[in-house]
Amino acid sequence: MAGVVTRQSKGRERRRAIIEAAAEIIRDEGPGAVTHRAVAARAECSLSATTYYFSGLEELLAEAGKVNIKRWAERAEAVADEVERDGVPTSLSDAVDAILRACLPADTSLDNHYRQLLAAATAEPIAVSYHAGRRRLDHALGRVLRRIGCRIPPDLVIAVVDGAAVTAISEKRDVRRTAHHLVTLLIGDAWTPPSE
Repeated sequence: MAGVVTRQSKGRERRRAIIEAAAEIIRDEGPGAVTHRAVAARAECSLSATTYYFSGLEELLAEAGKVNIKRWAERAEAVADEVERDGVPTSLSDAVDAILRACLPADTSLDNHYRQLLAAATAEPIAVSYHAGRRRLDHALGRVLRRIGCRIPPDLVIAVVDGAAVTAISEKRDVRRTAHHLVTLLIGDAWTPPSE
């Protein structure tokens, strides 16, 4: 019986490694770069393993999409936890910084991040996973916005950040600086630090 449990555990670990490899490829190169061969090379497993654990590439893309949106939601949740624990930002600039930390990844190229987001529209399984996980991301950003005293809906803030990023990338401008400027314009008149 112990041998069966060990094999099942190894199988789950191998499946998880394959999904993580596909998610990394999506983040680094976009969904079009996800092939069984590329995933096997990244996961350091046999090509047959990528087809054994998944019914097809669409299932693998959907699972990888869930991993990515979960990462983004967890990042926003960590910022919300931090803001709730450490107190309200004391300036508008600090409040905008908190919003951007929740919205923009710090551990990957923003150019790649937005290119793969745009390319997700060409890979329906990823787009479906991103859409399904979006509520968790919106909820986490909503916590940040409430804590900093901003009543603007999270989806509007994300739309401004994403629009700023696409504008900055297309015009060869700094994404964070452009997003900071536009989010400041968005929340500036409405922002007042809430009382502790």
